[in-house]
Amino acid sequence: MKFHLLFFILLFWVTVLPAKKRYPEYGSLDLRKECRRSKGECRIQCLSNEIRVAFCIRPGTPCCMSSSG
Repeated sequence: MKFHLLFFILLFWVTVLPAKKRYPEYGSLDLRKECRRSKGECRIQCLSNEIRVAFCIRPGTPCCMSSSG
């Protein structure tokens, strides 16, 4: 069991950590600034008169913008 844990940690250290350093743009995206810039608001659930445009920081938090009309 200790061998499997050591193997997993070593595999994680060799593969995932260098990839995060080399390609940071593929990490988790934080789109809260872009949402606010486009006059939207990050909420857990959009109101009935709003449109869900994109996700802010995680799939459970959409960017809600008021619909025109």
